[in-house]
Amino acid sequence: MTRLRGRIWRIMFWGAIAAIVVEALGLTGTFVDLHRRRAADALQLAPDQIAAVVRLWPSLKPAQQPDVLAALSWSGLFYRLSAQGPDDSPPRRHVVEVERELRARLGVAYTGEIAALVAPRQRFFVLATAREPLFVYVRLPQDGWLEAEVFGDLGPRFLGLPTGFWAGVLGLIVAAGVLYAILREGRAIAGIAVSVERFAATGTVQPPPARGSPETAALARGVFAMQRQVARLLAERTTMLGAIAHDIKTYVQRLKLRLDLLDDPEQVSKAARDLDAMTRMVDDVLIFARQAQAPQRRQRIDLAAIVAHEIDAARLTGARVDYAGSSPVPVEADPASLSRALANVIGNAIRYGGQARVEVRSEAGQAHVIVDDDGPGIPRSEREAVFAPFHRGDSARNLGAGGTGLGLTISLGIVQSLGGSIDISDAPRGGARVSIRVPTA
Repeated sequence: MTRLRGRIWRIMFWGAIAAIVVEALGLTGTFVDLHRRRAADALQLAPDQIAAVVRLWPSLKPAQQPDVLAALSWSGLFYRLSAQGPDDSPPRRHVVEVERELRARLGVAYTGEIAALVAPRQRFFVLATAREPLFVYVRLPQDGWLEAEVFGDLGPRFLGLPTGFWAGVLGLIVAAGVLYAILREGRAIAGIAVSVERFAATGTVQPPPARGSPETAALARGVFAMQRQVARLLAERTTMLGAIAHDIKTYVQRLKLRLDLLDDPEQVSKAARDLDAMTRMVDDVLIFARQAQAPQRRQRIDLAAIVAHEIDAARLTGARVDYAGSSPVPVEADPASLSRALANVIGNAIRYGGQARVEVRSEAGQAHVIVDDDGPGIPRSEREAVFAPFHRGDSARNLGAGGTGLGLTISLGIVQSLGGSIDISDAPRGGARVSIRVPTA
């Protein structure tokens, strides 16, 4: 489920990035097309108006000329009379398209001079109008020059495009940066989560990647330090318990040797059973202490064969076990640890239910082992508690059963270290059903 959420998040992130890129390209295309249309409109409208003024000019009285120019001027086109001709020295340059359009509208009858000049920007980063004004000069028959100053869109522009466009681009860049930061932090936190999950499952230190923001990197370093401290404490605990167990077993062996000196066979038998139970308890405690550490080796094994072997061992003791086998079910596991987990579960079914029914099957990438018994079952309120260390269930399941209370705890730790799970439910025929699931190889 975690991997699925991660994939969905990555798909959404890159989809958002693609949408931002498409939107930016669309805005750029829209504004460029709008700019071209406005430029084309200027090429059409300005020559028409200027040509009309030039044709009207001979019919105007001198007193009317200033008023007519003032009446025809507006924010995008301003007229004035000039005694001097155009200054076409650099950096000004001729706009041949406007000159050609204006001469075409004046017709062949007009033989005077025409010049359309523009001074391009000399600075790259500048906040100004849409473009530099276009100066159009037309030679009048007797009154010097008619100068028309043509302006484009008066809205502020940056690099030739409206500031609104650049504000939108800035917003898109910020949004992309935020999405990237979220993805970066999400990956860093996901790495820490994976490290913690693996450490919890195996007991082996898993250094999380120290990336992301300083706070996230500090969290990763803190988690790593905590893992090393916990691993050290677990190793010290195991070492301590191993030393204690070794000493206890030494004394147990001495006591077993001294049993031969006793004369009462019944008391010898009882003492031997007690010593054997003590040995089993010490072994169980050691296994429980070591289960937090990763198995020493893992290999590809057949789960069905392991189950069959444990069932044969149980039958040799006179236990009744029904087995519904299957084709080979490959898993990656430590054979000894997995055998111990299965032996504990099957042994519990025999101990508390009198007999066991075992089935092995593979489904949806999971190996599934089902163990049913004919005992009194396990109440729902007890199904989580039975996996706690040294837990004993109700008296109906424990009457004379013995054991250390660590069997299911050890089995759960081993199965979880393989990435699996153990669940308890009601068996169809009554009693308890223990379901073990581990990933197939």
